[in-house]
Amino acid sequence: MIKKYVPLLMLILLFSHLSLAHDEFDFKELKETGKISSLEIILDKLSEYNITRLLEVDLKRKNNQYIYELEYINDKGIVLEIEVDAVTAQVLKIEYEY
Repeated sequence: MIKKYVPLLMLILLFSHLSLAHDEFDFKELKETGKISSLEIILDKLSEYNITRLLEVDLKRKNNQYIYELEYINDKGIVLEIEVDAVTAQVLKIEYEY
């Protein structure tokens, strides 16, 4: 299951690193201290959402909680944004963006 994400994750990590640098997050430190989980783990926990075509990934901090915002296209061609807790992958919000 994880192998299908490898090329996608490599691109996401490259671009998310640039995005995170702008927000002044130290991604490596946050992972090592357990404040966030890797994107690979988050996507694995969200397998029921069939997220295979990611458009954008952002890491944000709201109320002392780190949140991944994942924008993706589902199988029906609908663009969705899903906000998840960056540690547990608990879904916090889903928006349809057609």
